[in-house]
Amino acid sequence: MTTRLGALRAEYLSGLRAYLEDESEVGLACAYELGRRAMMERLGLLDMAALHRAALDTLVLPATPSDQPRLMEASTAFFNELLAPFELSIEGYRAALAASEERFQLAVSGAMAGLWDWDPQTDEIFFSPHFKRIMGYEDSELPNERQAHFGAIDAQDFERVTQSLKAHLELRTPYDVEYRIRTKSGDVRWVHSRGQALWNEAGVPYRMVGWILDITERKRDDEALRMSREELRRLSAHIQHVREEEKARIARELHDDLGQQLTALKMAASLLEHGTGDGRGRPNREALNGIYMMIDDLVQSVRHIAADLHPVILDDLGLIPAIDNLADEFSARYAIRVIRHIDPDAISFNRECRIGMFRMVQEALTNVARHSGASEVILDIVRADPHCIVRIVDNGRGVAAEGPKGRHSFGLLGMRERAALLGGEIRISTEPGAGFALTAILPLSAVEAKDAG
Repeated sequence: MTTRLGALRAEYLSGLRAYLEDESEVGLACAYELGRRAMMERLGLLDMAALHRAALDTLVLPATPSDQPRLMEASTAFFNELLAPFELSIEGYRAALAASEERFQLAVSGAMAGLWDWDPQTDEIFFSPHFKRIMGYEDSELPNERQAHFGAIDAQDFERVTQSLKAHLELRTPYDVEYRIRTKSGDVRWVHSRGQALWNEAGVPYRMVGWILDITERKRDDEALRMSREELRRLSAHIQHVREEEKARIARELHDDLGQQLTALKMAASLLEHGTGDGRGRPNREALNGIYMMIDDLVQSVRHIAADLHPVILDDLGLIPAIDNLADEFSARYAIRVIRHIDPDAISFNRECRIGMFRMVQEALTNVARHSGASEVILDIVRADPHCIVRIVDNGRGVAAEGPKGRHSFGLLGMRERAALLGGEIRISTEPGAGFALTAILPLSAVEAKDAG
């Protein structure tokens, strides 16, 4: 027996004797500390087994048969606590997790989590290999020092993490916290950390074990969901605003256009009734022609308002003729040339997709007229199996790709929603001074008629 083992044997025998008398937590803490010292002095498990067997010979075997079962059970608990530091070594920490309910719960999470074991009194800590991989390090690169992890915590979260740890150790509140860390490569990642301390009878924490889990992807998904909900909220408010504007526009057209034309028609009819004619009770041809022209203007105005609300040409002639007509009216109204590359026979569009695709092109052209300062637009609608590609490119001023969102961004948001309803997506390409390109990529399965060949 070595000198080190001989010295430890006397302490083990004394500690076990005290524990057999009262089976206190203090006694177990003593066993754990003896185990730590043995491991630091490079004593092995066989040495510990020999030490325990010698203690049993001294303390348990001489006892009465009636006392031996109780003493053996207590001795086993004492010896297991002595072995805990060995179990928590790099080679044995998985076995240690199974030694208690706490360790078992950690083992369940161990496949995805990085484990840590900390002594608050000495500040010694153990990080599992997976813990280090979450931090971006190989097992041999990150030292088992608390600062190795705490130094990587993002400055915005550091105080919150330390306060949560302090509250757990002092007030025994749960240690369950999410925070950001900076990895070896400099990337910022989110982790979820949970831990549980053990306290001795004096209320002093002598050990704390726990895990961290990389939740970066979940955080990104949560943020994307939050932004999506915010966009939908803003879009909903915008839709309500657009509806009110559209009602106001229709009211103005009814009042200013149809109302004035009907008033003029009424005046013309009144004049015709009171004094215009050939003397034989018949109205003259010139007055009738004027009334006919007013009626024609009224019909055109009604058709214009109806077409703005829903383009009837979509139902009568189909999507491509409706877009051709839209492009012609756009060029005439804004003096912006529209160059079209459309094969009318390439895709037989189904009725369900027509209004959505028409509104996307209409909104894109409206944005060109309002914001681009362009003189020319290229409009492509092509088949690229398994997709239909709709592309609108202008030669205007362009915008910064990551610029702030303005009111016109609602148009883009609306187009994205329409594309998503068809199972597609919208892609934007733009730079200041380089024009604006919008591409809608839509699956043919969503836009093509089922019987199309």
